Formats: sequence, C-alpha cells, structure tokens
Amino acid sequence: MDGELSSWWDSDDEYEKFIQKMNPPRVVIDNESCSDATVVHVDSANKYGILLEVVQVLTDLNLIITKAYISSDGGWFMDVFNVTNQDGEKIRDETALNEIVDYIRKSLGADSCFVPSRRRSVGVEPSSDYTSIELTGTDRPGLLSEVSAVLTGLRCNVVNAEVWTHNTRAAAVMQVM
Repeated sequence: MDGELSSWWDSDDEYEKFIQKMNPPRVVIDNESCSDATVVHVDSANKYGILLEVVQVLTDLNLIITKAYISSDGGWFMDVFNVTNQDGEKIRDETALNEIVDYIRKSLGADSCFVPSRRRSVGVEPSSDYTSIELTGTDRPGLLSEVSAVLTGLRCNVVNAEVWTHNTRAAAVMQVM
C-alpha cells in the first residue's frame, strides 16, 4: 500500500512540473503606457512566497517600485509593478530590460525552489473573507521587499494589493489570508 501511495505522490509531483513547464511565468515590459516609469507585468502559477520572490528580484536589480498592483485567484497570480532606476527615471537600456525579464523568469521558472501545488482539499470551502492591511509611512528603497518578507514569515498570502508612493510617502492596502 505504501508503494502505491508513493507512486501516486511521485506522479502528482511530475504532473505539477509538467503544468509549470506548459505554463511558464510570463514577464512583459511596457515602456509606453506610463510616462514616468517602466511597467513590469508578471503572471504565473501561484505559490507560497511568490510576491516576495518577484519584489526581491526587482530590489536586487536596484529598481525602485513606485506603484504595484497585486492580484491572485489562488491558483494564478498577476502582478504589475511601476519601476524606475535609482535616479527616478524609466529603464531604457535594452540590456537592463532583458535582465529584468531573465531574472524574474529564472526566479519563478521550473528551476526555482518551489513548485505550486495543484492538490485541492476535498470538502473544504475556502473563506471569501480576507484580512485587509493598510500601511502608510515614509518611503525608502526596499520597503515593499521588507513588508513582503514579514508577511511571508507570518505565512500570510497576499491575495490583492495596491501599493503607491508619492515623493517621500508610501501607502499600501493589502488583502491577506
């Protein structure tokens, strides 16, 4: 019996890897729709800690997130980030734009350390209520990354969020579960 269960788990894990390869993360850079920032669209299969991964990649590339829209339906997520360089300007260098796409894809791709689970609990109804968190304060580089790390450490899943900055102020409204 244990052999049958182990075989079922292995095939389920292989199925998850197959789904990941069939639906790789999609990263689109848009330098046309916003006059003062480069817009980075990221969508993929959802997994625990994925928001933190994307924000850390953008932070590691020394980009400043001026606005973010985060959305998730449980199995999939779509995040949109308005980013600038350290001087507050759009990213126009093609090499830098390609690096953004490559690093995010590598972080979220099949080689990343987490594969999203497709297993569902039978007979358990998910709650439609989320906890809303409102944050305001002084903006600084890495703030969204730190907030994401804290929420990840508390095992909170960000379902929806709007984040924005103006001058030296930052604000966010996040729905977590």
